[in-house]
Amino acid sequence: MMSPATRHRVRLRRLPRRVAPFPNEHLSSYLHRLGEANGLPGNAFENHIANTAIPDRETIHDLTGLPERTLIFALPELRTPDDLDTYPALRGRPTAVGSSNYCPYCAGLRGPARPVRVWATHEQVLCRRHRIWTGGPVLTCEDRWSRIDISELPDVLAAHHRHQRLIVRFGREQVRHAFEDASCLVHQWHKGLPWPFRSVHARLAILEPDPGRWCLSSAICRTAEYPVTVAVTTFLADAAWRNRLLHMDMVDRQGAIDCLTETVTDGAVPAGVFDPLLTQCIEQRYHARAGPAETVS
Repeated sequence: MMSPATRHRVRLRRLPRRVAPFPNEHLSSYLHRLGEANGLPGNAFENHIANTAIPDRETIHDLTGLPERTLIFALPELRTPDDLDTYPALRGRPTAVGSSNYCPYCAGLRGPARPVRVWATHEQVLCRRHRIWTGGPVLTCEDRWSRIDISELPDVLAAHHRHQRLIVRFGREQVRHAFEDASCLVHQWHKGLPWPFRSVHARLAILEPDPGRWCLSSAICRTAEYPVTVAVTTFLADAAWRNRLLHMDMVDRQGAIDCLTETVTDGAVPAGVFDPLLTQCIEQRYHARAGPAETVS
């Protein structure tokens, strides 16, 4: 049996069919497509690379013949900290942190469509070219709605524009954290409020005419909630609004709450000013943030 070091030095024979990775594709997704295209699906492909260590940049280069730069830019898991010095253009590109679906129509332009997983930033929730909802790292749901057509939901597209502008205004990480909290808050409100979000239900009716299929954990529900989530994100990302909520007297605090609820929940919060969901998102979760950034910096 070869030692790990010896296995690592084994140079693999190049596969006959070259397959280009999609932008920011998961390494596992790419290897699956690469093996499938070369007649080595599943275990057959794993056996083909069994004499190497965990596939790294050199191994993928041996198999595909693709240039190093192509692999580094397309497959975030193959990057090293030194790559940023060599390729400064990596700044701002997604890291291997948040996972999402790739637009199935974009994937289909390269041949037979199959699910492709990619690394994405939190605002990458849809494909504007094909008007398809992809979900993004925060809102992705794995269910039967694999292709959600949002061409009849202009408010979802408009919310996406607002989401992108919030990042420019407040900064990526601040908006990312606010969006995570807003997503949780809106979803809990949607489940807990004794009255419906009228705008959410109107969007659900367009996406699925049968109310019996409006499962709250489904992707169409998160799609329908998205404009509301972006509206709440606008408040949570604003330090001045948070300061009004947390540090001023009760009259001013009520004013801050009213400004939010009149915009989002038609004038009401489930438990009034002291809604525990709101205080959890603002007071407890916002101050302790750990983990890697979602883009190369």
